Amino acid sequence: MDVPKQHVVRLLQEVGMPGVADEADKALPDPVEYDRAENFLAQYGITKDQLISWRGGSP
Repeated sequence: MDVPKQHVVRLLQEVGMPGVADEADKALPDPVEYDRAENFLAQYGITKDQLISWRGGSP
């Protein structure tokens, strides 16, 4: 499944990680495969469940 790169970048900005958002904007293709985005985030110790939690949801 693909998602727009800007979706990933925007999520990272919203949770207060502008540096990682900038790196994602540079490193990820558009659109980005979900697994590739997840692997990119893992390099920074970020999981999908953490992003959901930081945005007020539950995994």
